Amino acid sequence: MRRIIIFLSLFLSQIFATSNLVDGFGEDYYNLSIEERRQVFFVKMNAMFDESFKEIAKEQDFINAFFKYEFQNGFRLANQQAFAKLLELKEKYRVQNLFDYHEYKKRIAPVPKSMGIAQALVESSTGTSRFAREANNLFGEWTWGDKGLIPDLRHPNKKHKIKIFDSLQDSVDSYVLNLNRHFAYANFREARYQDMQEGKLIKGFEAIKTLHAYSERKDFYIDIVTKVMNKYHLEKYDNLNSKPSLDLFKN
Repeated sequence: MRRIIIFLSLFLSQIFATSNLVDGFGEDYYNLSIEERRQVFFVKMNAMFDESFKEIAKEQDFINAFFKYEFQNGFRLANQQAFAKLLELKEKYRVQNLFDYHEYKKRIAPVPKSMGIAQALVESSTGTSRFAREANNLFGEWTWGDKGLIPDLRHPNKKHKIKIFDSLQDSVDSYVLNLNRHFAYANFREARYQDMQEGKLIKGFEAIKTLHAYSERKDFYIDIVTKVMNKYHLEKYDNLNSKPSLDLFKN
């Protein structure tokens, strides 16, 4: 164990110094032992989620400040720059009602790291899959556009491709945004919001139960991700999240 810790300190310092969390894992990563590779994977995934959450925190601050100020001023919308920013977030998160404060709160929030890391491990084979190496795609996200990799075992009648990302960080950002805005994950957002109302952060073991729509394997997929979280004690990463963003206006 001490050897792994020393190795990780040296290896990770090199990764983060040279890649700045933008490039892939690097060729040296694939020469590591399975255990060393897994530990590097966990640490880098945690760091990339932190990067995603920094932007979310800024958006949360904006939403809180906007609605607090506009509420106090009778929603006269004197600040056109702030109004334009609100429109931008409405489109980004697919909020139907422009002034639905609670819907912004439901959609603009972090996701449990334990679940995300476990899903990335399963979907990308710890970053070694073809999709991870050639497309920086850690979560198996699909696209129907021109830019994408054709899966080797894709059914002849299917048209989807594997989405290509410019960086691993872009893949993590897209995964978080997908959970925060796609209609298929409304149950996840509702469960997270209920915990938020109680001053809690939703944990991975609770959240994964809401993602039946994430994979065609449904309950089998949920069981696999749950076992990965258990086996590698990934719940510890949930405790590294920031405190929940509470509502300004209670029902």
